[in-house]
Amino acid sequence: MNIEMVRLFDIYFPLLNERQREILSLYYNEDESLSEISENVGITRQGVRDCIVKSEALLRSYENSLGLSQKYRHIVNELSEIAKNISEGGSPSDIINRINALIGTLY
Repeated sequence: MNIEMVRLFDIYFPLLNERQREILSLYYNEDESLSEISENVGITRQGVRDCIVKSEALLRSYENSLGLSQKYRHIVNELSEIAKNISEGGSPSDIINRINALIGTLY
């Protein structure tokens, strides 16, 4: 399973049309094969594959333009480092500075 594609789907799924959402959800969330999806949605196996390829390209395009997945990973990493700093008795001013820097990345 392509974890990065699942992450992009989770973030950008509202920007896809209903058919794309349905097919990608069956493919990534339900782990259905192309043949199973074909039977469920009533299109050919090749149609399913084409939809997946085009939808994945669209999700990558959204990420290249908006960068929300990258920002999310950055925020999670920074929060983990801040938590580690707190648990190790880090300086309150350093912790506050890191939090303020993190807040700055949100705008």
